[in-house]
Amino acid sequence: MADAGPLIALARLEQLALPAKLFRVMVTSTVLAECEVKPDCDEGLAIRNAVDRRLFRLIDAPDIDCAWGIDAGEASAIAVALEVGGGVLIDDKAGRAVASRLGCPLLGTVGVLVLGKRKGLVAEVRPLLDRLRQSGYFLGDALVVDALRLAGE
Repeated sequence: MADAGPLIALARLEQLALPAKLFRVMVTSTVLAECEVKPDCDEGLAIRNAVDRRLFRLIDAPDIDCAWGIDAGEASAIAVALEVGGGVLIDDKAGRAVASRLGCPLLGTVGVLVLGKRKGLVAEVRPLLDRLRQSGYFLGDALVVDALRLAGE
């Protein structure tokens, strides 16, 4: 299951195909709607195109009366991941805390990039992290240092 944040980040990097090369990716209708909230936004269009090309499997969002204190997209992604016994691709700190507390395996955008590098699907992680930061995506210094170490850069 994927949340909107990592999909938007990967769209900015033109790397939406990467997670689909690593594992089966599902997106709830709620997450897709969050990605498309700005109809003139390139990321939303790219994500819709990825769904249309079947890189990601679109599924209906479950009805959730969520007391987890996270947004609807994150909640739907975690709920489905728990239901199907899979992990969740999520960056939001609060969402990651909920997923972790519920025992749901999780991975973030940076983890996907590092895994992609390890599998030979990404040449270098550093320029991608730099581009993400330049686009306004928050990446803490410690996360970047750890990612570069894990990527062997």
